[in-house]
Amino acid sequence: LVTYLAFLIVIVFWGSFEQAGGLMNLYASQKTDLSLGSFMVPASWFQSVNAIFILIFATAIGSFWIWWKKSGYEHSSLFKMAIGVIIMGFGFFFMSMAANEVVYNESGEITKKSAMYWLVLAYLFHTIGELCASPVALSFITKLAPARWGAFMMGAYFAATGLGNKVAGLIGENASEVGDYETFVGITIFCTIFGLLVILILKPLKRLVHNAE
Repeated sequence: LVTYLAFLIVIVFWGSFEQAGGLMNLYASQKTDLSLGSFMVPASWFQSVNAIFILIFATAIGSFWIWWKKSGYEHSSLFKMAIGVIIMGFGFFFMSMAANEVVYNESGEITKKSAMYWLVLAYLFHTIGELCASPVALSFITKLAPARWGAFMMGAYFAATGLGNKVAGLIGENASEVGDYETFVGITIFCTIFGLLVILILKPLKRLVHNAE
């Protein structure tokens, strides 16, 4: 049961996070004011923001969890994964603010685009969420599996990430009909509720893990 839940967390996380390569990339290109004075920032540059934030914050996040554990607070893998989903989902709150800034005329053309800092804030929270959830997910799943099923569970984990990417594509595909603002708000609310539900049932879930960590 815990393994299935871990796979579900992986699907939810990557299904939301991978909007970066699709919906958010298109949003940066089409609906974001990319001007810095006379210089136009290429939309493709935003694909590097996540990597830059990982280099900046990876050590800090790792150090935080060490301090958190030594302080006696909850630090299980499921907790970290749930927190990662919530933080990553909150990044889409900034995207909803960006979408709310865009102004259209009567013919549907964009007359005012959103500011770049919304995208940067969104990528910041996505990166922090990734650093909380992604490094522990594969380790946790393989720890739960019997030794002879270890390789299979590793493959299943990457299959789950692939399914998450498929979900991301479906969400991005429907965003044109649903609307950017509604899509971003929906992802924020869903990820927050999902992560909180995992935290609420954490104690019984930890009993099922049988000290596998």
